[in-house]
Parts: sequence; C-alpha cells; structure tokens
Amino acid sequence: MLGLTGCGGGSDKTAAPAATTAPPATTATTAVTGKDQAGTPFCQLARTYTEKFAALIPAAADPAKLKAETTDAEAAIRQAQATAPAAIKADVGVVATTASAALTALQKNNFDLSKTPDALAKLQDPAFQTALANLNRYTQAHCGLS
Repeated sequence: MLGLTGCGGGSDKTAAPAATTAPPATTATTAVTGKDQAGTPFCQLARTYTEKFAALIPAAADPAKLKAETTDAEAAIRQAQATAPAAIKADVGVVATTASAALTALQKNNFDLSKTPDALAKLQDPAFQTALANLNRYTQAHCGLS
C-alpha cells in the first residue's frame, strides 16, 4: 500500500485541512471448505496422502525415513488415482506420475537428496504444481481437507 504524505510549506491558516481517505476495504478470499464427499474412498485416500506428503519435509535429511515416507505417500496417491472422481482424475494422474518419477530417482541414489536434485526438480515442474494446486482445491471443497 502506498502512503502519501503532504508537505507543509508556509503558514496559510485559511487553507482547508487535507482530506483523508480510508484505504479501500479488502475482501478476504478463502477457499470454500466442504465435506460433501468426505466419506468417499477418494477423500479418505486424499487425507492419507496429505498426511504422508506433510511428513516428507521433516524426513528429508534422513534417507531411511525419506524412503519410508515417500514409499507410503506414493502408494497412497496411486490408490487415490484409482478412485479419483472424473473432475479431478487428470490432475491426480499428473501428481501420481510425478510422485512415481521422483521416487524412482530417489531409489537410484538410496534416497540421498543431495545426490538426487532431479527428484526435487520434478516436484517444481509447473504441470505438477498446477495439478497439485487443483487437487488441493478439490479436497478442500469436497473432502474437508485444508
């Protein structure tokens, strides 16, 4: 937000005081969270995947933990792919394919991230990022995930 300041020069006591305006009201944009499909197999698997994906970051420094977490996360997303609703199936496919490719790259170097920068690069791919964002929006709107 830009702030404007007036400079006072002189002593004109007849000048009207400067008008002040309040900043425009901002509207918060929040994702709609719904649970209309929370009991479906897809939403249950998406919840598992989300939990497993969140566990990847803390496990990154430990190859044994990273192996367990990536294997579990990849299995969860593969299962979710089989049960994905038509509206999100293509995006789940992109996420599953990318997760599998990253897992394969990690396996080649015994889950050592320092030797596998291409695994992280796969997760930065714009197509993966877009599909993941779409998947997140869908699970917020229909599965109650945040």
